[in-house]
Amino acid sequence: MEKLEMQAKILGSKIKLKSLQQWICDSCGGVIEKPEDGWFEWYTEGDEFIASGYRIVHHDQRCMYNEHSLFHQGKSVSDGHLDDFVGPDGLVYLTRMLELDNLKDKSELIEMIRRLHVPYYEEARQYWAQAEEDGFFDGSNEVWPYLPSTCLRLIGEYGKRD
Repeated sequence: MEKLEMQAKILGSKIKLKSLQQWICDSCGGVIEKPEDGWFEWYTEGDEFIASGYRIVHHDQRCMYNEHSLFHQGKSVSDGHLDDFVGPDGLVYLTRMLELDNLKDKSELIEMIRRLHVPYYEEARQYWAQAEEDGFFDGSNEVWPYLPSTCLRLIGEYGKRD
């Protein structure tokens, strides 16, 4: 981890988010300043309670799912404080959710786990499409793109300095 911290220090002002402490709201696009200000939500549908629609949002009605609207679509909201899904306990909870057989798309929950638990991933994902287009990931294996050191390289390559 020391090497990673050194790499982050070198990038300095290119890093905009506090890793594993701040996230981009999936509703308004603003920064969720700390876990206590965030909300983790998804919905279930059908008799099998199939889960999908995972989002990280501000704990604010303007950003959260409209439960009334989803109810009329035959969906039920499941949610909780973002700080319940971070750290070791949050990782245990999320991996248990992954083991259940009620996911519409397992990769959707895996993406949330990365955003909440892989250092620098939340910020790096903002540059993902451009990096793919530029061939940044060409020749890599299936793990390399998601490593914290790769995420930092991505921020260094595509992030803007203040």
